[in-house]
Amino acid sequence: MIIIIGLLAGTLSIIAYIPQVWKTYTTKSAKDLSMKWLVLTLTSAILWFTYGILSNSLPLIITSAFTATMNSSLVIMKIKYKKLSK
Repeated sequence: MIIIIGLLAGTLSIIAYIPQVWKTYTTKSAKDLSMKWLVLTLTSAILWFTYGILSNSLPLIITSAFTATMNSSLVIMKIKYKKLSK
């Protein structure tokens, strides 16, 4: 039951990123996203991923890996679209 709750929470965390990633990709604009927030969130996801591996927690590993991937895509788009707007 605990693993199911963890997987459900992780799934919702991942789904929460999809609208922002999609909007940033389709509008080709990330000017309203804070780079500080993106870096802090990415660092947090990487640390949670590491913790998940060390504690052998599958829900944490899956969630943090996907969260880090989504967040990385936002960081990349933020940098890319900033260069394009100049």
